[in-house]
Order: sequence, then structure tokens, then C-alpha cells
Amino acid sequence: MSCKISCLRGYCLTLGSLLLILCVCGIGFCLFMLFGDPLAHKTQDTYAGPNWENIGPAFVASIISLLANLCLIGGVKQQSREIVLFWIVWKILLIVMFWSWFSYSQLKYHGYIDWREHGMRRCYWCDLPEAKYVGLGGALATLCLFLIMLPVISFHHKLKRRVRELTEYDLSNVIYHPSTYKY
Repeated sequence: MSCKISCLRGYCLTLGSLLLILCVCGIGFCLFMLFGDPLAHKTQDTYAGPNWENIGPAFVASIISLLANLCLIGGVKQQSREIVLFWIVWKILLIVMFWSWFSYSQLKYHGYIDWREHGMRRCYWCDLPEAKYVGLGGALATLCLFLIMLPVISFHHKLKRRVRELTEYDLSNVIYHPSTYKY
């Protein structure tokens, strides 16, 4: 099934706006985890202080995702295939970054990586009974992200095709014969 470029444009604008709101929520959550020490009594005193191994990648990913979603909205408005491609590449890198963080946490939990003497903490969430849902949730989030990326990739391909059609020249067959040359 093929959508017109205007339909894909509306989808990309809506997606960029929704993901922009989600990124602002992610930044707020990271700031809560970073400066949540005064609010520890509201979390039943379960807050153990900032853990940069978890907060750092999430904070960086939220900020860059915020900028990438702004770029998606602007790239769709301008119909710039390079800016839309930046969004696609960032989302793929975001997936790779999540699975790298998840693998690092699992390796640290099972004792393959032990940097506690250098100040690193153990995996906090790995001991929780809900830990098995982190991998399942990550797999579902990866699948959903790939599915919502498909129309954006289709929009990017249509933009590439439009640029290619506008820049190709329809050259007529020119027959060169030496007798028609004028020296």
C-alpha cells in the first residue's frame, strides 16, 4: 500500500510532535533522578542518589532525541531528505545505544564486568523481580520504534525520488556525424 507524500508528511509531523513531548518527559524524569535527593521521602525513601551509569545515557539520549525530533518536524516542513535521514539514523543509533546499555548492565550484574573498586555501582534494577521485563520492554519498544519508522523511511524515499526526477534531464538522442561538425 502506497501513501501520497502529503499523507506521509502529516504522519511525520504528528510523529515528530508526539515524540517531542515524550522527550521532554524523558528529560524531566532524568532531572528528577538527578536532583531527586530532596524528594526521597516522596518515593518511600527508595532513592539512593544519582547513578550516572543509568542517568547519563538516558539524559543524553533524551536531549539528542529532542533535537532530532525538532529536526524531523523542520525537515518535513522543508521537505529536506538530509534532515529526515538524520532522524532515521539517530533512531537506529538510539536502539543500538539502548541494547549496549542493557548488555553492559547484564554483564555487570553477572560479574563479567566488575569496576566497584573504581566507584561503579552494581546494577540496581537487575536484582528487582521486574528485571525480566526490562529486556521484554526493550524488545517491544524496539519493534514499535521500527514500525513507526517505516512511514518516515517511505517519506524519505519519496523525497529522494522527487529530487531525482527533478534533476534528471531527458536527453534526446543526438546523432553525431563528422560531416556536421564545423571547424
